[in-house]
Amino acid sequence: KAVVSTQSTGDFPAFSKWTDEYFKSLPESKDYIVAVEEGKKENRNDGASDMPFSEFVDIYKHDDIYYVDQVPKFLAHDMPLPQPLNCPFVYENLLADNVMWFSSGGTKSVWHNDAYENLNCLMRGKKWFIMANKNETNQKAHIDILSGAYSSVDVENVDVEKYPGFKDIQFYNVTLEAGDCLYIPWLWFHHVNSIGSNLAVNVWWRAYKTPLECKESEPLTFNQVEFRQQYEASEGGLGTLAEEAVSSIYRHDRMYTATTVDRETFADSVGDALYDWGIHYVKDRDIMELFTKMDSDKDGVLSFVEVDTMHSVLPKFMLLFKDEL
Repeated sequence: KAVVSTQSTGDFPAFSKWTDEYFKSLPESKDYIVAVEEGKKENRNDGASDMPFSEFVDIYKHDDIYYVDQVPKFLAHDMPLPQPLNCPFVYENLLADNVMWFSSGGTKSVWHNDAYENLNCLMRGKKWFIMANKNETNQKAHIDILSGAYSSVDVENVDVEKYPGFKDIQFYNVTLEAGDCLYIPWLWFHHVNSIGSNLAVNVWWRAYKTPLECKESEPLTFNQVEFRQQYEASEGGLGTLAEEAVSSIYRHDRMYTATTVDRETFADSVGDALYDWGIHYVKDRDIMELFTKMDSDKDGVLSFVEVDTMHSVLPKFMLLFKDEL
């Protein structure tokens, strides 16, 4: 479930240091090029502009622009890795990306979901999140832009005749104040508004359901860890492969209207996930054997509960191919 942690970033150097004056005082800000979105109401068909970070800081208060890019390298030492992620297995294997969200307020995201776990920490301003649990919502969410896993619905003027599923969704509303963090679970649907001068940082990491024993670790900052989109397959990393496979299933175009997973959808989705991991030696018949193992009631389709057994079944299944890994 989603979790709010209040007043969690007060001891972050970024929380107290990251003023516009501080940013502009750093020589690196004049040469460091960042990606800036044009238009505070998100439109994923619009492009982004490149400009020096210092130029963005000079103009963002009066221009319709939005910084959406990684924390600049010259600021990374100010941003600690949040304590829940300060676990060796997590920061060595699961960290995928970080993003700084920086604007004068009034931003509105599309209705979407992400293929990662998400921790969003607010340094400045307020943010308002509207969320929905993927397990309660999948067929009602109207994610019709499948290539980006988002909806074409106008978030400011929802047409319930065109998008009737929104009438039946159980929404969760959260308002973050500066200093708060919000955990958004993997694949949960959400829409975000920013209020007032606004600066947040989020971390995306690969979901991993296997319980971990986390050894105590010294605090780390962003410049001391590596964010990677892809990981090599290994016995320790097979849990993340399982999440990739499940994400691929839920994001298949058939799954936004289906209530079960058929063999064809399963084969397409799992095959794509394995291929993306560079695993090309698992044959279609092997994938169907995996389907059979997960189909506990032997009805020829997988329920969402059965899909979630991927986390325990796939790692054991892939160990049959350990000599290939």
